[in-house]
Amino acid sequence: MRHNLTKMATILSLSVSLAVIGQPVFAKTSFTPLKSGMKGQTVQEVEKMLKALNFDYKLKVDKLYNKYTALNVKKFQKSVKLKQTGTVNKLTYDKLKKAYANKQKASNNDVSDSQKDKETQTPNSENKQPESTKPDTHFSDTLKLGSSGKEVKALQEDLKQLGYNVTVSGNYDASTRLAVMIFQSRHSLGLTGEADSKLIAAISKQAQEKPSQSGEQSKPTTPSKPTLPSTPAAPDQSNQTGNSNPSAEVPLPAGLTSEEKEMVQLVNQERASRGLQPLQVDMNIVKTARVKAQDMVNNGYFSHTSPTYGSPFQMMDTFGINYRAAAENIAQNRSVSAAHASFMGSSGHKANILNATYTHVGIAVVDGGPHGKTFVQMFVKY
Repeated sequence: MRHNLTKMATILSLSVSLAVIGQPVFAKTSFTPLKSGMKGQTVQEVEKMLKALNFDYKLKVDKLYNKYTALNVKKFQKSVKLKQTGTVNKLTYDKLKKAYANKQKASNNDVSDSQKDKETQTPNSENKQPESTKPDTHFSDTLKLGSSGKEVKALQEDLKQLGYNVTVSGNYDASTRLAVMIFQSRHSLGLTGEADSKLIAAISKQAQEKPSQSGEQSKPTTPSKPTLPSTPAAPDQSNQTGNSNPSAEVPLPAGLTSEEKEMVQLVNQERASRGLQPLQVDMNIVKTARVKAQDMVNNGYFSHTSPTYGSPFQMMDTFGINYRAAAENIAQNRSVSAAHASFMGSSGHKANILNATYTHVGIAVVDGGPHGKTFVQMFVKY
């Protein structure tokens, strides 16, 4: 039985971001600021004005100030260069009423002009429908989950040209977010999964410079030589189908947590973008990885060798995982995206993720450890 493990330097990535935002001071008036949880006629009035001004992402005119009301208020505040608090104070309310009044005035002018035109039309043109003057909804300069339109479709086409596994639909879905995160990871950018104008321009530039048929995207990364065992298992070429863009979609068992599912998707997006087959999730390996992660948290260590279970290979043997080749990645970090970026920034960890030998994976994300969360990835070939 061959064991395939790369010894890796500890990945301990921690960044702390503190933001203290003071509330603005306003002169005392009879207007009561509106915020999340409030109800009433004034809330309904604000909702109607937001909707009319096309700040209506998941907005309901129902007299209830909820998180979507606050989100749309922030977008309006940004558009008129106010502080983005999500709370409707007197200044925001006045700006909102003014913008709404201007829109109503413009609409009335359009109606008057339309009526004048109609009076001068010939009989043959009476049934001609006027072209819609309603502007395209412009919710944000940043594309994110829920965004849609031509800009999203263009972004998806560029990502697909670069070899990312996305569906060109014009809707910013989970696959688009993952592809954007992979791009951000490869270029040492913050992993937000959102695309602002600068990121869109960078992706577009790369897509234009890349030939339509490039062999690099489908060329598997050669894993670095592991230090344990001394003779690594030879990569199994049968796992490579020659498909330059295999699907990253695999069944995600219901037993996975949302964070574990996210990391599986990130790993398989990395593999798919390089022409490698996705790893199938094995819940027996997942359970073993969870035990290892919890053991590290409970016993306060960070190592491939557990004082309780021994090496990863001994642990797999103990838990009845009959593998032909195996490897393990471990990390402690604040989030899935940060841990994934750290893995992909380390040649040894990256080699395990992109090793064509492995067919199955078990990923555990456990709360605890000095950096917030503990991550264990176990890779297996049966």
